[in-house]
Amino acid sequence: MAVRAAETLARVCDEVVVVSSRPVPDFGGRVVPDLRPGQGPLAGIESALRHGMDRGAASVFVLASDLPRVDSDIVEVVIEGATGTGPDGEEVMAAAAHRVGNPDFEPLCAVYRISCLDTVTHLLDNGEQAARALVEAVEGRRVVLNAAAAWAVSLNVNLPEDLDRL
Repeated sequence: MAVRAAETLARVCDEVVVVSSRPVPDFGGRVVPDLRPGQGPLAGIESALRHGMDRGAASVFVLASDLPRVDSDIVEVVIEGATGTGPDGEEVMAAAAHRVGNPDFEPLCAVYRISCLDTVTHLLDNGEQAARALVEAVEGRRVVLNAAAAWAVSLNVNLPEDLDRL
């Protein structure tokens, strides 16, 4: 599933890395170690942002490997939704795909500006592990998708039975 996610991003993004503290099948890209193994998805975002900062990137796109229905078209729409400014006139710090459910956005199908790094570190240092906390902390934009895409973003696979169901 990590390879599938990497292939999806490779169609749209300049560089693709997988953040993991576990072995990852060869996908022709770079594996970045999770800087805080076992600390949840927010720690993975921190690792991705740090890597992006070291590479001189302005932002990173985060796509969880357990979202098998997310395709490159959805990624492009989310990236487009990250452009411009927010209601306060400031640059959009994060843009997450709208999804069906609670919360109504998917923080692991999202664009994050490198400038979110201090906020992520602060949240993690204070015990937060949920990725949604970052989108909320930076007042991230929810990128509205068509109904089919919103459902695709809502379907995640955590167990073999989930994959069979899909």
